[in-house]
Amino acid sequence: MSHSLLSECSDKGLTAKGLERRRRILDAAKEVFLEQGFENASISDIMKRAGGSMTTLYRCFGNKLGLLEAMMQQSCDDLFASFDQDRIWSEDPASTLYRFGQRFIDMISRPQAIAMYRLVLSANSAEREQIQAVFYTSGPDRIRKLLTVYLEKQKTEGRLNIDCCTVAAAQFVEMIKQPWHLQALLGIPYDPALPERSLRQGVEIFLNGTTA
Repeated sequence: MSHSLLSECSDKGLTAKGLERRRRILDAAKEVFLEQGFENASISDIMKRAGGSMTTLYRCFGNKLGLLEAMMQQSCDDLFASFDQDRIWSEDPASTLYRFGQRFIDMISRPQAIAMYRLVLSANSAEREQIQAVFYTSGPDRIRKLLTVYLEKQKTEGRLNIDCCTVAAAQFVEMIKQPWHLQALLGIPYDPALPERSLRQGVEIFLNGTTA
């Protein structure tokens, strides 16, 4: 995939009309990819829904994989918007981890987020490794890095005793996802109160092991 092609239709430098056109294409791409999967998704079907020309799509995104990458990035930017608000972070690890966990759980339990996970896990084309790498960078790795920065600050200021904040961030995220998230991915019904219980217990276990 050529990132030089992607840059031709990045948000920077686009007019309001250009931004609207780009958003329409990405929204249509999300619908089609989530409905049909990457392999079965049709570029022509996407453009029928979005309106516009195939030339515009290829100029902006390069190819179908480039379009998927841009769609995932846009979707994750939308989902991560709430994490960029400073009020989620405080000097109290217990309340911060709880608020962080609430937003994270809300984000990954949405039907479109579940569908995105399934799309990535079911990819079976030659681009499978690239699709998974794009998803990991845009989503799971991004959330881990956000929490790592916070934990490192708390460690530096003596509030938490952690050997490796990168590992600790990943461990906390995985702890509050289970077991309900795997059930959601597999379509297995689960108690709707389970995510909240997983979060509260996860925060307690994490702080019991890291509080200085």
